[in-house]
Amino acid sequence: MAFEESRKTGKINFELLLGLSATFLSFAALVVSLFQTKIARKQQHASVWPYLAAFNSNSANSNSYKVKNYGIGPAIIKNVKWETEDSVYTDTLEFVRSEIGYSKGLGRNEMESGYVITPEVALSLIEITDNDSSPQLIDGKLTSNSFSLRVIYSDVYGNYRELNKGKSKSLRECPK
Repeated sequence: MAFEESRKTGKINFELLLGLSATFLSFAALVVSLFQTKIARKQQHASVWPYLAAFNSNSANSNSYKVKNYGIGPAIIKNVKWETEDSVYTDTLEFVRSEIGYSKGLGRNEMESGYVITPEVALSLIEITDNDSSPQLIDGKLTSNSFSLRVIYSDVYGNYRELNKGKSKSLRECPK
């Protein structure tokens, strides 16, 4: 009714104008708030981002195959597979027994589901010290194109990543 009266008289209804302005500003504040929330969520997830990489480490008297978390958050291990052209192993000991065999100075560590690798920590999965022939054998096995260490891991928010052939990539969901 007030709007019709103002149309007839040609005067501006300040109450209506103030109401429309308040509605517009409220809507703008809602949009800005949603946008800020989205940015804050991305920053929150980025602040716990793990990044695993696998590599060989050689020194004068030892050779090791390591996995290191170069990210800024912990990596929670979900699944580990040692893969060759014709075999898949679910633990390090099984892989070492079948593909490398036992030798003097051979050590190994397990990395299994539920294990957590904190930032800047390198876990030595296979290591040989004080042996003349085994380092070359391991180096040949672990650097060949037929070998892959596949590790599925997540951050504390459940975002999944996969380490494969020494590099990590994001996954949409955890593979079975």
